[in-house]
Amino acid sequence: MAAYEKTPHSPTPINASSSSILKGDMEVQSPIGDIHFQDEKLVEERPGRATPTRKYSVEWWKTTWSGAVRVGKWPRIVYCGIGLVFIVVWIGIMLSLVDQEMKHEAKNTEGKSRRNSLDISDEESFAESVRINPGLFSAQFALTSPKISLQGSIVNFNIEKRALTVSWSGLYSPNTTVQPVPLGNSSDLDRSLVFPDGIEIYRDISATPYHYTWIDTDDPTGNMTYDWISYETDNKTAVPIGVIGAHTWDSFETDITFTQKLSKNAWRQPLLGYPFDQWEGKIVFVANDREIGNISNHTRGAVFGLSRVRLTDSTLNWRFDYDYEDACAGNSSVNWSDINTYPQNCHLEVTFWASRPPLLIFCAVAAVFVNWTCALFIFILTCEAIIMRRSYMLQGTDILSMCFTALFALPTIRALLPGAPAYGAIIDLVGILPCTLIVALCAVSVAVAKLNKRHKLQ
Repeated sequence: MAAYEKTPHSPTPINASSSSILKGDMEVQSPIGDIHFQDEKLVEERPGRATPTRKYSVEWWKTTWSGAVRVGKWPRIVYCGIGLVFIVVWIGIMLSLVDQEMKHEAKNTEGKSRRNSLDISDEESFAESVRINPGLFSAQFALTSPKISLQGSIVNFNIEKRALTVSWSGLYSPNTTVQPVPLGNSSDLDRSLVFPDGIEIYRDISATPYHYTWIDTDDPTGNMTYDWISYETDNKTAVPIGVIGAHTWDSFETDITFTQKLSKNAWRQPLLGYPFDQWEGKIVFVANDREIGNISNHTRGAVFGLSRVRLTDSTLNWRFDYDYEDACAGNSSVNWSDINTYPQNCHLEVTFWASRPPLLIFCAVAAVFVNWTCALFIFILTCEAIIMRRSYMLQGTDILSMCFTALFALPTIRALLPGAPAYGAIIDLVGILPCTLIVALCAVSVAVAKLNKRHKLQ
């Protein structure tokens, strides 16, 4: 019980005898029947409850914190510090994830794909992986490959059409110690290479070896012939999708269709498994020297291998990995005079994988966590108010307004998710729809409880 110390200007109680209680040797003024004014000081006494003396005990912490709250200095420092730490940690996580994306993009630009048939190490540069051109156009030239590669620049990824648009251009490297430069730079022939008639690029076809005999009509004897093994396209009616090599600005675009990467895994299905979905797409290229084809009167018979592929740029909310396989790459078992030892297909196959970056996955998981935290908090409050019959919690409109506010706020969080597909993904069924239903049921329950309480009062 609290004892009241009388101030000099405090009036005398009307019934002093009934307002005093004799307890042992101390007379304590009872608040029952007394008239107390604002100028009376409350002397805090807690009979039967000893002040905690052991430091760092639970009671000591409670008492110390209560004293600190009355002063107000350290509690404010504590909650401001917690807020500052949260901001710093969040910014640190975001910067770390963004830095990972920058490193991933730089790795693609350096031509270091996820896996590649040449087994390029992280220490090996793009130029060092380009094979050497022996200088003679033949199947040997095609298999050992010129110093020509493709560079792809990501333009757009349309998730509705499931198509990746990539703009391709040519690269040239004179040797394995020089980084490649744009193909077709006539003003820098010391480092670049120009194909006056251009290089034809075919899509989704391959090339096969064949014997070719060329009669040199300019020879005075008229009987000078050349017999070699070369490659020609396996589709005689194929139309090139682009021409590169004549100028530095020569380029062409391709739309690569993507499908699911893994089957029988709902969390990896495109769009359905957001943000853990994974996509896969492939494209095949064949390069043909138009000038040699015109000279030999075999327009599609001067196919050669492209060395490598590197990828530049990126798209918002997507991460792309790639791999390539150069089927034209020769090996030591090839007999240059025996067509049966040559690879039966010559083409460059590029495989792309699309996935969500870690930054997006983190944000999506954080949104689901916040949704469930809010829904469970409202559910617990509703159960305490209705099931545990804490009627004071139903007074006013606090809990009811909170339920209805959350009912419209939680779906809004889903709309803020980066790169979110149309409604219906697994994340909606796991983290959005059940939370919204819980909050809706809580709102209805609180409304019914308040109506019943008002009916009983009336």
